Amino acid sequence: MTLGERLRKIRTNKAFSLEELAKKTGLTRSFLSQVEKNRTSPSINSLIKIAEALEVRIGDLFLENKNGEDKYIIHANERESYTLPKNKIRIELLAPRKNALGFEPMLIYLGVGAASGKIIAPRPFFCFILEGKLELTIGEETHVLTKGDSI
Repeated sequence: MTLGERLRKIRTNKAFSLEELAKKTGLTRSFLSQVEKNRTSPSINSLIKIAEALEVRIGDLFLENKNGEDKYIIHANERESYTLPKNKIRIELLAPRKNALGFEPMLIYLGVGAASGKIIAPRPFFCFILEGKLELTIGEETHVLTKGDSI
């Protein structure tokens, strides 16, 4: 199932119209419709807004439990992932969706030159730089994070 199909399924199951979802997210009805039709790829920030409005985890928007059972161990070669090609971003889930951690651990791979735009980070939030360099602006201050840095 594609991201758009999954989004439409979750939205309709929760009895939201596109207009209602647009109001809750601050995104346009037209943009949400384009995402549902797989004609555009949302940014990470848009995914966060949509997930919060629908009261689901980000991973629930683009992945579904393929075998119908809850997993406690996720082997590296079994990670569920999704690519946002327009944004040069790949997301891999690091924990089962139904976990007691209180946050959604994931690896986010940013391609060279990838940009997320402004992100309102979900809480709790943790970021660790595995390799490369990341320019991060918080308020008016810009920071350059490199391998081993965290926030």
